[in-house]
Amino acid sequence: MSEFANQLDTRIDDVRHRIHEARSAGDDYLVETLIDDLQNLLELADRNDVDTGPIAAVITAETGAIPIVPAPEES
Repeated sequence: MSEFANQLDTRIDDVRHRIHEARSAGDDYLVETLIDDLQNLLELADRNDVDTGPIAAVITAETGAIPIVPAPEES
């Protein structure tokens, strides 16, 4: 794994920890803001050709969202 991907993982772990703390404190606004941060990290990873599957799974888990299954690419 590249150093960039490692740093991204570290940032994601930090945001997830902060989400847990905000939920425990009942701070719904902060939770939403931090989920936006996770989505921004997903976009950053995608722009830099980092596998976004794990990040998307984290966002899905944190938001309870139904995952979007991409259509298969046509050959």
